[in-house]
Formats: sequence, structure tokens, C-alpha cells
Amino acid sequence: MQRTLLASLLLLGVSACSYRPDPVDLVKVVDSPADVRVCQNLGEVSPVVPTTPGFGSALDSMKEAVVALGGTHLYLQQNSRDWSLVRGIAYRCGSGVVRREVVIRAKG
Repeated sequence: MQRTLLASLLLLGVSACSYRPDPVDLVKVVDSPADVRVCQNLGEVSPVVPTTPGFGSALDSMKEAVVALGGTHLYLQQNSRDWSLVRGIAYRCGSGVVRREVVIRAKG
């Protein structure tokens, strides 16, 4: 009985470690250009769309397009004062972006 219980707990523990989230769920949605200023712009993933009811399906489509381009972030660019219209732009941030700063020192 104890062996069966131990085996069941072991299998339960192993199965919990094998969870892999859907890549679309890993896309970070941001609304400030500052959030993606050091990231690589991959291009627009939607035309200007309204944020009225039903925007969830448009957002899901934008996130899928970001994943297809190899992106990590979806920037929702404001196209109206009240955020009723936005455009989606894909970015790749983090380890996929190589940014180097060159420091020039004066000889003296």
C-alpha cells in the first residue's frame, strides 16, 4: 500500500514539472513606448482597431502574430485620446536583442 502511494505521489510530482505554457500566454502586453525602447521592433501585427467589446479576440490575434514573428512583447500604440483605438506592434526584448554601449575614454 505504501509503495502504491509513494509511486502515485512521485508520478504526480513529475507531471507537475512538465507543464509548458502556451507561447501566446508568455507575450507581455505593454502600452508605453518606454517599455520597448531597447527592444527590436519586428513590425505591426494589426491595423488600427477599436477597443470596444470584442477586443479580446483582436488581442488574441495580435499575440499570435507576435509569437509567429518570434516576439516577446506586444506594444499597444494609442491612436486616440481615450484609448478607443489602438495599433499592435511586435517587439523582441531580452536575450534576443544585442545592445552594446561603447565607452570612449580620453587618453591623458
